[in-house]
This record gives sequence, structure tokens and C-alpha cells, in this order.
Amino acid sequence: MGVDAEIMKKPKNDVPLLAQGLDSIDMPAIAAATEKKYQIDLSDADATILKTINDFVAFINTRLK
Repeated sequence: MGVDAEIMKKPKNDVPLLAQGLDSIDMPAIAAATEKKYQIDLSDADATILKTINDFVAFINTRLK
């Protein structure tokens, strides 16, 4: 995925990923990996509002219903 493994060892679910050391280049990679893993579409507009792990979980759960 291109994200530093050290950053991802203990991510906090409710803290913005950008505040945890990820950068704007990592976010599209995470969005693409999410689409691939869960076989869902994640638009650019959706991707811009997903800031935390909790945001991603909620988004995935609504798409998988």
C-alpha cells in the first residue's frame, strides 16, 4: 500500500489519519485498497470526507448492507 508500517502499528480509530503521520499521497492508496478489499466504489467526493478509521468503517458498513 505504500504506507509506512511503523505508522500503521497502532493507529487510533477516532483520530484523523493525516494527524497520525499519513500524508495526502497515502490517502488515495488507502481508498483504492478499501475499494479492492471490499469490492465497493468510493468516489473522490466520498474519499475526501473519510478522515478517520471510524469514518472508513462506517462508510464500508453502509455500502455492504
